Amino acid sequence: MLLTQRKRKKKVWLGELLVQKGLISPAELAHALTEQRQTHLKLGEILIQQGLISHQQLQQVLNEQRWRNVVTAVLLSVSALVADLPRLVYSQPIPYHRSNSTVITPDSVSAGNSPKAMGGARLPKSHKRYQAPLQAYATVTSPLRGFCHPLKGQGHLSQGIRGQTHRGRMEYAYDLAVNIGTPVYAMRSGKVIAIRDYYPDNGGSQSKSSRFNYVWLEHDNGYRSAYIHLQKKFNRNVNLKIGQWVDAQQLIGFSGNSGWSSGPHLHVEVQKPERAKPFAKKFSKTVPFEIAGYCPTARFAP
Repeated sequence: MLLTQRKRKKKVWLGELLVQKGLISPAELAHALTEQRQTHLKLGEILIQQGLISHQQLQQVLNEQRWRNVVTAVLLSVSALVADLPRLVYSQPIPYHRSNSTVITPDSVSAGNSPKAMGGARLPKSHKRYQAPLQAYATVTSPLRGFCHPLKGQGHLSQGIRGQTHRGRMEYAYDLAVNIGTPVYAMRSGKVIAIRDYYPDNGGSQSKSSRFNYVWLEHDNGYRSAYIHLQKKFNRNVNLKIGQWVDAQQLIGFSGNSGWSSGPHLHVEVQKPERAKPFAKKFSKTVPFEIAGYCPTARFAP
C-alpha cells in the first residue's frame, strides 16, 4: 500500500491520551515528565506513585494506546493511501447530465447498456461541475472513492471500521479525534437533506446515542454522507438550509462532542439506502469508502 511511501501519522503517546481522557491535567503531565527525565522511570509508574491514576486505569489506557496506533498505521491509509486518487479520479471527468439527473458510469457504457437514471441528488442547473460518479456497489476491497478529507487533514483516526462501537449499521464508519470548533467540510458535492444543531457538547454514554448534532448530505447514485457529533448551534455560523446544494470542501459545520461520545471527535460515514425506500429518515447501513489525502479545486465545464 502507498502508506509505506508516505510519512506515517504521528503516534499517540500515553501522556497525550491520559490528558485527552481527562485522567490527568496538562500541568500534572508536565510535572510527571520532568520527574521521568530525572528518574528514568516509566511515565505510568510515576503517575501511579503520585496517586493520579490506578493500575487498572493505566492498563486500560495502554491497551487503547496500542489499539489506536495500530489503527492509525493501518486504517488511516484511507487518507494516505490515495494521495494520488484525486488525480486518478478527475483525470477523465465524467459530467453529470443535468437534463434528467442521469449519471453515466464506465460500466454501463462498456457493457453496451443505454445510460439510465441512477437516483440520488440532482445537480442544480447553476452547477456545471464535473464529478466522477460513485460506483453502484462498494466492498472492502473496492471501496467508494472520491471523498475529500472532512477536516482538511486535521485530527487523527481514533476509531476505524469495525471498531469497538462501529458495529452493525456503523460498521464502515471513521472517527477523527479533533478539538471542538474545528471546521468540517463536505467530503463530496451533494444536497443537504437534514440538519440538527441543538444538543450540548458534553458527550456521554450509549444512553445518548440518538442525541447528537449532524449534517446529512445526499450524493449521486443514492449515497449519503453523515457528519456526526457536531458542535451545538454550529448552523448559526454556517447557515445551511434543507435542499441546499453544497460543493466538495465547502464548510458545513464545526466539530463538537454531542451525543454518545467519550471525547471530542468527528464521526463520518457513507450510507446506501435500500432502493425500495428512496428516502428514509433513519440512517441506513454504511458502506466501505476511502477518504482522499487531498482534493484538487473542482473544475467547471466550459
